Amino acid sequence: MKSIIDGSFLTREGLLKQLPFIFYVTLLFVIYIANSYFGEKTVYEIENTKKELIELRSEYITAKSRLMISTNLSQVSKKLGPLGIKPSHVPPNKIFIKTNDE
Repeated sequence: MKSIIDGSFLTREGLLKQLPFIFYVTLLFVIYIANSYFGEKTVYEIENTKKELIELRSEYITAKSRLMISTNLSQVSKKLGPLGIKPSHVPPNKIFIKTNDE
């Protein structure tokens, strides 16, 4: 304990031989801490992306239902009524072209 307090343990040759190992362990600790922070950041980003996806999906469903409602024949007739455009109640006729072979 006395050698730790006065710093004499730093001058021993045994400690100098172990110095690369101490640096290696310190580097591993730093990498472990950095990896932990990176993992937490990634989880946070994933949760934010999930929330955004849910919000965008609900907007998509809302827009799709509005489009389906607004493209109904009755809705289109109401919107085009003031312009004088009305739906036809007569079905379309087929046009036949006679060729010389017939």
